[in-house]
Amino acid sequence: MRTSHRLLARLREELPQLGIPEGATLHRTYAAATSDKGPLVWFALGPDGEDLRIGSRVPMGRLLREPAIVAGREPYSSDFDPHTEVGVPADLGPATCSRCRNAAETTCRICRAPCCGPCFTDHHHEGYGTPASPDR
Repeated sequence: MRTSHRLLARLREELPQLGIPEGATLHRTYAAATSDKGPLVWFALGPDGEDLRIGSRVPMGRLLREPAIVAGREPYSSDFDPHTEVGVPADLGPATCSRCRNAAETTCRICRAPCCGPCFTDHHHEGYGTPASPDR
């Protein structure tokens, strides 16, 4: 199954509020995936070719690998022509810490969980330098 088909299935399952109709397709723009100020790297078209006003600056493959995806208003769209952007929670809007729900300051490079400073110092993964349980 193609990457675009798998992402389309995930979008329908996890983000039903987008209302993506059957027969819709995702299209790459072949733009360089750069910072959040870069161009959209993919967009969605409806079954009859109309623009669904859904896209992302995050490549399709990365969205499939992420544990969670979200949809929000694309920051550069105008009030009279709003677009929806699909992305990673830490990339769209202020993220909250996965432990204490305060504002996140960073994300874990291993599991990409958003964390605040105090929680990040306790956040660890077995086999990556910090023991899974405290020494006794």
